[in-house]
Amino acid sequence: MTFEPASHLLAFVLPMSFRKGDVTFSSASRSGEVVQVPIPPTNQPRHVVSTAQLARGWWKAIVNWSDGYQQYLEEKEIFVA
Repeated sequence: MTFEPASHLLAFVLPMSFRKGDVTFSSASRSGEVVQVPIPPTNQPRHVVSTAQLARGWWKAIVNWSDGYQQYLEEKEIFVA
């Protein structure tokens, strides 16, 4: 997972076998604020999600996906300026 703060983008690669997924942004600066973005399956392994809607501060980005059999999770702390 790569965060590109200047362009307000979070990019990541998922296996082509993934069936459903989402990215959840949880604010560390604003208690309880959560933003969830669905990830639709495509014919490309690379996915990009905009972070432009997020308020300034520290956020935990959690990518959660399933291949239909098992759940997977990856997380990263990011700072939105």
